[in-house]
Order: sequence, then C-alpha cells, then structure tokens
Amino acid sequence: MARFGVEGIRYFNHARAAGVSTAGDLTYTFNRANGIDGKLRSAGHARAFYWSNTNAWETDIRDADKGGDDVNWVDDVDLFWIETHGNHEADGRARLLYDTAQTNWRTFSDQWQLGENWNAEWVMAYSRDTVDLNRVTGLWNIFARLHIYCDAWGTMWDGTTTDECGEDVGDSLIHGDSVSHAWHDGVSDWWVENHPITVCVGDAATWNKGNIRWDRSTLNRDHFWGHGSVDPDRAPAQQACILWYWTEG
Repeated sequence: MARFGVEGIRYFNHARAAGVSTAGDLTYTFNRANGIDGKLRSAGHARAFYWSNTNAWETDIRDADKGGDDVNWVDDVDLFWIETHGNHEADGRARLLYDTAQTNWRTFSDQWQLGENWNAEWVMAYSRDTVDLNRVTGLWNIFARLHIYCDAWGTMWDGTTTDECGEDVGDSLIHGDSVSHAWHDGVSDWWVENHPITVCVGDAATWNKGNIRWDRSTLNRDHFWGHGSVDPDRAPAQQACILWYWTEG
C-alpha cells in the first residue's frame, strides 16, 4: 500500500502582513484536503503527515541539496497533496505560496528534485496557474524520478461546488482510474470550469524518434499503488521528452 502526505493552507494573513502577497484567504481548503485524506485512509493507505496553515513550510518540498528538507517530507511519500495559492514565472517555473517563512514565503520549482530519493511519484497541487502552457519545459528539473505533476494551467475554483474535489480524486484513485484521469475527473465541476493539467516525462521509447507513443506515457499507465499498474521510475538520464495533458471542466 502507499504512503501519502497532505498540506493545506487556508489563511494568508501573515504573508499579507509581511507584504509578500496580497492573496486572499481560501474557504474550502480543508474540505478538499480532508476529502482525499479520508478516502485514501479508508482504503488502507498510510498518512505520513498532514500539515496545515503555518505548519506547512516551503522547505518540505525544497530539495535537500538546495537547503530544503524534502527527504523527510514530500520526497518521502508516494503521493503529496497540497492546496495553496499558485502561479508561474516568465521562464515557466511554478511557484506556491506559504503563510510562514521557513525559510521563504514561496517555493519555486527550480528548487525541487522530486523522486530523487526513490519515493515521490505523484504531486497533486490544488492551486492555479502553476503550469504555463507555453513553457511547460520549465518544469523539467522537478522530475528526478517523479512520475506525474498534477496542477492547473489556469483557474482552479474555491467554492461550494468544488469542496468535494479531494474526495472525488481519492475515490477515483482507489477505484482503479489512472492517476492522470483521477486528477482531471476528480477536480472537474458541474458549475465552474477548473483547468487541470498533468505533466510527465517519457523515455526514448516514448519519444520514438520524434513520434510520441502516448501508450507508453505514465499519464496513461500509472495507477495508485494497490489499484493498478505503476510504471518504473525514470531516472534523469532516461528522460527524453516532457508530455502534458490539459482539460477544462
């Protein structure tokens, strides 16, 4: 069975007071975070950590070689779920906001190297705009054996009709949907349009001399541990292409 970790940040009053952001507070953060937590635990998967608000630190995802502590947190679980405010930089880097500076207020994806310690396979960030469709290659460095990065290329809504998105994603995972499909289907909504995206890297056989073999992509083949097949890790030396799948829903 799998190990997973959860972080949810609803309030940003400290970040606003420090002048690092004008982001407003969220509303249904813990409906979604509790939803996926409960679904995965109900299927026998082990929660390794659940940090909320100022107990969630940017060092949890920052690579140890860059002064972070990912070996004990995000890179020590199979699946990591986080909800916070997100965006991207002009060069395609993702950024996520925290409400405490331990040691920075934001994390930037050029400081991530996930899966390097053989653990992190899937990151799910319920935020917005962390993936730039014109510069997805700006995320290449995060795949140090990470399988799939799940987030958004546009708005992800925080409202009464999206409060069950975490539960829906978890339900799809434990019922055998692929990880990519579980993300896209689980965060889709009947009232507002969310903008999910899943990103992965492929090997030379996936790229196949410039012809993409989608059937070999982890976006098609990866399932949550215990609920279907999981592709082997792809070390950085094996990575030949970056692939992404985006929807509106």
